[in-house]
Amino acid sequence: MSHSQLFLWKHLFRFCRFRYIFSLTKAVPPTMSLVRSLVRTLSSAIIEEKKSNEDELAPSILSSSLGPEVASILERNAGKIHDDSFLKIIRQLEFWHAHRNLPDGELLALAGRLARIASWREDLEDESVPDGEKFKIPKVRFGRTELQMPIVTCGGMRVQETWIPDNVPLLKPNKSKVVKSESQRNLEDVVLSCIRVGLNHFETARFYGSSEVQFVHALVKLMEDGSIRRSDFIFQTKILPSAGAKREDFAKQWEATWKNVDKLGYVDLMSFHCVSDAGQIDAVLSDADDGIYNFALGLKREGKIKHIGFSTHGSAANIMRMIESNKFEYVNLHRHFFGDYHAAGTPDTVGGQGNAACVRRALDLDMGVFNISPNDKGGKLYRPSAAVAAAIGPEMSPIAFAALYSWKSEGMHTVSVGFARSSDLDEVIEAARLYVDGERADALVKAAAGRLESLAIEKLGREWFERGLLNVPSFYEEESCGMCIGHMLWLHNCLTAYGMYEFARDRYGSVEKSGTGWSKSLTFEENKKKNFNAGNPGRFYDDKADLDEILQHHYNPELAKKKLGEVHNWLKKGSTLSDKEKVELGWTQAYNLTTWEEFPTEVIAVSRVLLARMGIMSGGGKSEDAAKEAKAMRGIVRRTSSLLSKADMPSDL
Repeated sequence: MSHSQLFLWKHLFRFCRFRYIFSLTKAVPPTMSLVRSLVRTLSSAIIEEKKSNEDELAPSILSSSLGPEVASILERNAGKIHDDSFLKIIRQLEFWHAHRNLPDGELLALAGRLARIASWREDLEDESVPDGEKFKIPKVRFGRTELQMPIVTCGGMRVQETWIPDNVPLLKPNKSKVVKSESQRNLEDVVLSCIRVGLNHFETARFYGSSEVQFVHALVKLMEDGSIRRSDFIFQTKILPSAGAKREDFAKQWEATWKNVDKLGYVDLMSFHCVSDAGQIDAVLSDADDGIYNFALGLKREGKIKHIGFSTHGSAANIMRMIESNKFEYVNLHRHFFGDYHAAGTPDTVGGQGNAACVRRALDLDMGVFNISPNDKGGKLYRPSAAVAAAIGPEMSPIAFAALYSWKSEGMHTVSVGFARSSDLDEVIEAARLYVDGERADALVKAAAGRLESLAIEKLGREWFERGLLNVPSFYEEESCGMCIGHMLWLHNCLTAYGMYEFARDRYGSVEKSGTGWSKSLTFEENKKKNFNAGNPGRFYDDKADLDEILQHHYNPELAKKKLGEVHNWLKKGSTLSDKEKVELGWTQAYNLTTWEEFPTEVIAVSRVLLARMGIMSGGGKSEDAAKEAKAMRGIVRRTSSLLSKADMPSDL
């Protein structure tokens, strides 16, 4: 409460007390008009202060001359739009108004488009439209699995209660409590929302903490209440094979998974999880009767699994080896416009780098091709850089562009989206609607890709753009000294060309963690075994390594060395940039589509899990701040829209 409010309350209390004393003495009390006057003054002060506090949150677009028209568009659709979506719309409009000076007509068109996209829930509930005529996520044939796969997959690693798997002593989650948690209610909302829009593929893993348990519980609940049948959805889980994995070790993992999923009756897609290095590949591809591939074939014969595939974060050459074996019906891999994660800068076996050749070969072999995490590992596009958002343009979001690039340019069947909340469907539905609009989608993707490519050439130079990631050794090759050279040069590109500072820091931080124990006293294989993990192979920059030897086949070793040193200094632990420095470098964020922290939290750490359990740190979930911000923003929009007379109201855009 403000000082003015406290002052008024204090004097009102004194006056009432004074009047009460008079009443006890039978004296004539003072007039009540003064009391009423004080109450009116106090109420007015409270209302004005509330408006003042809300107005501090008001984005500049709503206080501009265009504000009432924008607000009227949002207000007419406000009842159809979820709070999270409302905030996302405001943030995107503010970016285009305040930072990109988008012309008025285009801003109004953008406001109308974003409001329509975010109204998908209302559209689904419109009883005047037959269910068969409502928009649903399109489906395509998923290679030789013959499954009708939705072009978007619900990924299960951003919505669960905890990252800690159920085989970790003391820390493992209590399953009965997890399925009664707030995260479970949120997950069930996500699952039901996905099914209602035709997105019926759910993908999780043995080691996504409590995800496997929670997804199965949600799906079984929907089957038991008659909302869906088992044939209405596709369920995928993944099991990690270690290098040299023995059948009995893998079988134990499977049995733990089967205890979680047996109520489903079967697993549609079983993946060997995160198969990245040669030791894992040898174990998976072995034809030995007691090998793990033959174990999986046995599960298929029993009807417990329907199709066998693999997922990977490895080098392009290792991925190609798995694909060329022709043992698998589908593959989960990274292939993104902005770079292919750990495969970026690794030789593809046919003269290039990255996973483009792997995707083409998988499609040639009629494998289902699943793109892992284009929104997160493909550039953290739910918090895009200003440079990326501006180059793609206001006609579609960076998330929609990433999905359309996967489908239209690369021919991939489905893209995985790690939903943290049901409002994350907004951008997915936008992408799917564009996909259906064939020629327009092709034109939008081609134009945006052209602008992004031109930006990269301008910032990097054409020769580096075309050759900078070629002819560097993979982190699995001894001559690299274990350093992820291609990965680091790719991150330098992401920063220099596209200003992806937050994304690059995240990715570099992952390899920093995996290479801290590298020692000259150990052999390369010993170091690799000690330091690498399948999810984040390779280590960070080491200025003591012989970079001349490592880069001997690169077209410009000196420039590559300079870039490696720069990217390390920019991104290493403890290095920070001020907001002013980010602006000067062009490394700013456009907007944030994360309205509240996901449940398992973005940082995967035991310490965070423990602190969350003790109530010292948030374990994720919708916050009061997000709800208050949405309420305040709705109030600002309502008041701003009221400034526009009915005669001046714009037509629906």
